Amino acid sequence: MYRVLVVDDEKIEREGIKFLLSMEEGEREIFEAANGKQALNILHSESIDLLLTDIKMPHMDGLELTRRAKAENKGLQVVIFSGYNDFTFAQEAIRYGVTDYVLKPVDPEQFQETIRKAQREIDRRKREEIKENKEKNFLHQYFLQNYLYSGKQEILETAGEMLDLEEWNHWHCAILIETDQAFFDTAEEVFPDEIQEELHRIFFYLNLNARQSLLLFNDIYCDYLLVAKHIYVFLKRKYPVRFHLAVSRKFEGYESLPDVLSQLEQQMEEKFYHPDNHVFNSEEDEWKTGEKETQDSQIMQKISEDISRKDMEQLWNHFSCLADKYQRNTQFSAMYIKFVFCNVIQELFQENQFSGEHRLEKEIERLYNCNDIAQIIQVTKENIKEYEDFLNRSMSESRDEVAAVKNYIYQHYGEDLNLEMLADKVYLSSGYLSFIFKKETGMNLNRFIRVFRMEKAKELLCTTNMKVAKISEQVGFANVSYFCRSFREYYGSSPESYRKGTGEDEETSTEN
Repeated sequence: MYRVLVVDDEKIEREGIKFLLSMEEGEREIFEAANGKQALNILHSESIDLLLTDIKMPHMDGLELTRRAKAENKGLQVVIFSGYNDFTFAQEAIRYGVTDYVLKPVDPEQFQETIRKAQREIDRRKREEIKENKEKNFLHQYFLQNYLYSGKQEILETAGEMLDLEEWNHWHCAILIETDQAFFDTAEEVFPDEIQEELHRIFFYLNLNARQSLLLFNDIYCDYLLVAKHIYVFLKRKYPVRFHLAVSRKFEGYESLPDVLSQLEQQMEEKFYHPDNHVFNSEEDEWKTGEKETQDSQIMQKISEDISRKDMEQLWNHFSCLADKYQRNTQFSAMYIKFVFCNVIQELFQENQFSGEHRLEKEIERLYNCNDIAQIIQVTKENIKEYEDFLNRSMSESRDEVAAVKNYIYQHYGEDLNLEMLADKVYLSSGYLSFIFKKETGMNLNRFIRVFRMEKAKELLCTTNMKVAKISEQVGFANVSYFCRSFREYYGSSPESYRKGTGEDEETSTEN
């Protein structure tokens, strides 16, 4: 993929160049500008490989644009377009390092040759850059791993002669990933890229051994417990391997790194005592951005529970807490804020009937293309509203299931009834049954069962001579004392007083 910027004050000229580019092989992302100032703004905000510019333009000509662009990016390939009268200007531009120049009117064959020459140079530079980065990354990994395990000052001194260790000072948190098998022997090549694509975050990746890898993050204003949980869910979904993750305390300076790794490995020992837990964090660090600030991981846990219970009122409340937090605070990076609200959208799409892989990808892409916090909140709101509409539609289609549950309660109220068992009867999840039942009846399932049992108890008290203990058993209460207390709380008097018609609140003998 080549990223090309076409600059000309004549739109028809820009369209002509774009057409010629479309005839060339290879993929390109094309940007365009009408003058030098616009072009510089694009060059500052986008990573451009090839600049195609006319010489004569208002505000800033192509010569000045070339000089300033090459001063900031020596590797940028530049092709100048000029008329015959501008030939001397084109020759002068060569001093600034342009790749080539093309005379107007443009000859397609000459244009093709020039573009291919520029692309060969771009490819060569990219290969060199990749090679240099790999060598540099290898040295960072080599010295870092040695320093992590030894803590020796001489390793830092040697590394400092070959590398800029200031990069290490930018790290503020580490996440250790561990498996029970030699997973990283085969996955190391693609693993870092997969995690980066999932998180949309930059980190330094260090493979420690076949079973352990370390991620080092820069952003200090971040709830990394939330990040670790996100990574775990992703890994669990993608690989048939057991993963455990440990989140370090926040730290300053690379001198802390050996202690950080030691603490992470100690935290990882918790998996032997808590095998069902998969993400561990330091007890001494609650990942606070303020003394009274609710953590993102805590709010996300509540949002996840709201979605599981289909509790839209609480979901909107907890979403508002998250939105208010990021509208008030400005120290968080834009990428981290997008990551947080991306988690909300992903939680919504856990609902099978609501989800869809392509829809989720589309919404995540839409969120990451937002330019400010207001847009991020709006995109998330729209997804929550769509989820709410989906639940309401589902509820209207689920009246038969609610009716079936009510009929079962009417016929089996004396038995042990619970949400999970009733959900199984109508082939629904317990959370979804709870949601549609409350929407349809106005009360939650447990309260509905209690109300019906109280009404049946009242009916038996008024129409039979059955003892209170027997009535208690008949309406599903195993403990008669608890039944009497529940009856008194519901009707304001004990069962025996209610039967006598006195309405007085007196103690009931279990012999009656």
